[in-house]
Amino acid sequence: MLKRLIEFSINKRLLLGLFLLIVIGAGVISYRQLPVDAFPDISPVMVPVFAEAHGMAPEEVERLITFPIETAMNGLPGVTTVRSTSAFGMAVIYIYFNDDTDIYFARQLVSERLNAAIADLPEMHESPGLGPISTGLGQIFMYYLAADSTVDSEGLPLDIYLRTINDWVVKYQLGTVPGVTEVLSMGGNVLQYQVKVDPFKLMAYDLMLDDVVEAIKQNNRNVGGQFLVRGREEFLVRGLGLIENTVQLASVKVKEVNGVVVLLQDVAAVEIGPEIRRGVVLKDGVGEVVTGIVLKLYGENTSQVIDDLYEKVESLQRSLPEGVKLTPYYEQAHLVSEATGTVKNALLEGTILIVIVLLLFLGDFRSALVVTVSLPMSMLVAFLMMRLTGLSANLMSLGGLAIAIGMMVD
Repeated sequence: MLKRLIEFSINKRLLLGLFLLIVIGAGVISYRQLPVDAFPDISPVMVPVFAEAHGMAPEEVERLITFPIETAMNGLPGVTTVRSTSAFGMAVIYIYFNDDTDIYFARQLVSERLNAAIADLPEMHESPGLGPISTGLGQIFMYYLAADSTVDSEGLPLDIYLRTINDWVVKYQLGTVPGVTEVLSMGGNVLQYQVKVDPFKLMAYDLMLDDVVEAIKQNNRNVGGQFLVRGREEFLVRGLGLIENTVQLASVKVKEVNGVVVLLQDVAAVEIGPEIRRGVVLKDGVGEVVTGIVLKLYGENTSQVIDDLYEKVESLQRSLPEGVKLTPYYEQAHLVSEATGTVKNALLEGTILIVIVLLLFLGDFRSALVVTVSLPMSMLVAFLMMRLTGLSANLMSLGGLAIAIGMMVD
């Protein structure tokens, strides 16, 4: 069999040369398209579920929210483990699947079962939802927002102003970068329209707290009224009721007594203030900043996503208010280049040493050339198979390739 293969290779040199060029081209293309990471992502197939229960103690969260969701998830196909964490006002449920389960199929199963489990949960401000499609190695880019003395914060405290910019400007623009699945905000204070009700005034006007809540809901929405035709034009009919500032909120009608209207400002103080928070982000241990963490989509090329993020940051910086600056302080590109660069240098140095050793021990240039040419060809074939099987170029895979080449030469 080996003799026939050798004879075929000698007799069909043109065909073999063409096949060689195809393999080289496919190998080079595969190498350029390989996802590049520092380490292989061995995270299990896991779908997180987040549920916010404002004001609930951990015991109530566990009994009323966590346990019903856990019970619903245990019966899903392919589930290996269901774990959870119940804290003050928050429940996190982790559903682990078999390693051969597609992540998007797993999320579809969890989403369908979660919709059915919501019926057994108490009334909540926000329905439980799935976490981002990422893993423990998905935190690839971190940045912070800071402002100098020239910034115009539009009358807001600086920490609220920066957090608002991050939540409503920066996050939305960074989220458009291909390969980004989520941008998390930390630090600063979240802007709130706060209604501080006076209980004695409620009693004086014979009102309940639910009356105030319902009045705000009913007076904070837009409605559509179809359209009117006038000649060749259509005029849209709209009822505009969305509250845009504290003055409009304070003017909401709560009750009417004998023709006298009771407004929200008559029973409560309406103002802008910060949401209750339980942490702070400091720069160098002194100044407070607003920071963000960019999560990479599961299976994406880390280096490519980071390069696209830097391009986006350059254009984003020009759209930020004067005096506000976005500064990256961590990204995995440096770690990836250092990790993979070490192995690439080892491969190159090993190849050079192999050529020298072959020339010295074989004593024949043609014989040494045959073995030497097989080395890059073997690597190109390996890159092609890595691309087909979905493996990334990382410290482990490239290190294994270097060891394999050494064994092949031996």
